[in-house]
Amino acid sequence: MRLIDEAGFDPVDGGTLEESWRQQPGTPCYCCDYNKEEMEKALQEAVPGKAPGVRDAINDHLMHLAKAPTHEEIIQVNRGAHHKE
Repeated sequence: MRLIDEAGFDPVDGGTLEESWRQQPGTPCYCCDYNKEEMEKALQEAVPGKAPGVRDAINDHLMHLAKAPTHEEIIQVNRGAHHKE
């Protein structure tokens, strides 16, 4: 954690290996470019088993864009996928 902090980032403890599913594609924290507080909240909001469906919906949306999405567009799509409910 100190190394991450020294590199200029805010480290966040994502939990144990058993909890690593909270960070997979389709979860509230994945590819959302959050600050430390937002990331900690998003990790807690993850729901077991929900990520694959969200991930597939995000991928489907991105595949139908007329051009390759920008980094900002990917972040917006990922953040928006969890605020529609």
